Amino acid sequence: MSMGISFIRLLAAAAAVAALCSCSTPKVYDVRLSGEGVDLFPDSSRVLVFHKGADIRFDHPVASAYLEEGSFNMSFRDSAVRQYELMFLEDMMDGQFQYFNFFSDRAPLHFTFGSKFGELTVDVNGSRDNEELYLYRNKSTEGYDLADSMYYEIEKWITARYGEDDWPEEGSEDYRTMQALYDRAGAVRDSIREHSGYEEWERDRLVSHRTLAGLSKICSSIRLDVQEMKMGHQDTLSSFYLDLFEEYRRLYPDNELTLATDALLSELERIAPGRPAPDFSAPSLDGQRYRLSELLRGNAVTVLDCWASWCGPCRKHSRELIPLYEKYRDRGMAVVGVAREYDSLDDMRAAVEKDGYPWIQLYDLDGAEGIWNLYGLSTAGGGIFLLDSEGKIIDKFDDTAAIAAWLEANL
Repeated sequence: MSMGISFIRLLAAAAAVAALCSCSTPKVYDVRLSGEGVDLFPDSSRVLVFHKGADIRFDHPVASAYLEEGSFNMSFRDSAVRQYELMFLEDMMDGQFQYFNFFSDRAPLHFTFGSKFGELTVDVNGSRDNEELYLYRNKSTEGYDLADSMYYEIEKWITARYGEDDWPEEGSEDYRTMQALYDRAGAVRDSIREHSGYEEWERDRLVSHRTLAGLSKICSSIRLDVQEMKMGHQDTLSSFYLDLFEEYRRLYPDNELTLATDALLSELERIAPGRPAPDFSAPSLDGQRYRLSELLRGNAVTVLDCWASWCGPCRKHSRELIPLYEKYRDRGMAVVGVAREYDSLDDMRAAVEKDGYPWIQLYDLDGAEGIWNLYGLSTAGGGIFLLDSEGKIIDKFDDTAAIAAWLEANL
């Protein structure tokens, strides 16, 4: 009897282990996409799919397909419902970066594209979450036909007079006419936005329909608030979206949107003025490895200059720091440069030599050190932080003029 019970217990234990193993291993499935009606590009155009948040300058698409007579079919494998962006190659090459979000669930997703006033329109047929995502998208543009038609006619007028790639000369009669037309179209668009009622509709929908599409809208709103706070345009986050996020988190605790927003909020707290600057170690061009906290010792103030050889605005700001460094270094100012590079350090070395930075240069090659994530820079080229003598963050600055003003007032 005891042997029978022991054997049953052994079988039960084995079944439990097997169940645990099967639960802990995500099941891979096919994500199937199709589309029709794309007539803005030649048949040689490609459709590309990127993970949402990917840096399309460097990251490879997870899937691609060629358009054939304005249609496409494609698929890729996934193991969890994530958010992706569908883009068209020619659109990307023109610098427009028009994208179409979707969730990688198991239901086949079909895009039906159209054209209105020179822009792509889209409807989808797929899962509840994907259809809800496009309900939000299309509802937000509802009622803008008058303004859109005005912009369309302005673009046609410019193209007829100057071709696809030219523009009225600033100060000319055509330039003044163009500006007046754009101002008029902008005023119409602002009036429509003010009276559209979309914001109220969206908030009601987020409360009444708790979907993954709703979570995406909430997370996007929080992300925009965080960006505005980083740029000094607002002081706090919207309590409406924060409160809703807490409720949605209980519904989607493990979704990557939830996890990414949790990380974003933690990051905002981590790099807030008055907080200790997150410490890190990184290699330098001289072959040694340095820790930030060590480089801060003895300085009255330290500029942490995060830049990249391929980021023009970053290098401009870095060059503008040179005269400030020469003026204030005897008063205790120091600069620590950190470059985010890809594949090799050749471009960084060339930039340092050409621009003539006189301070130590560390690097984060291919994101191996995680410094950009640590300082909330994500896929940005860089950012400038001012740190005090105790290693606490004074602030993040978007231009060197503000740094110069702070140094003038405090050193």
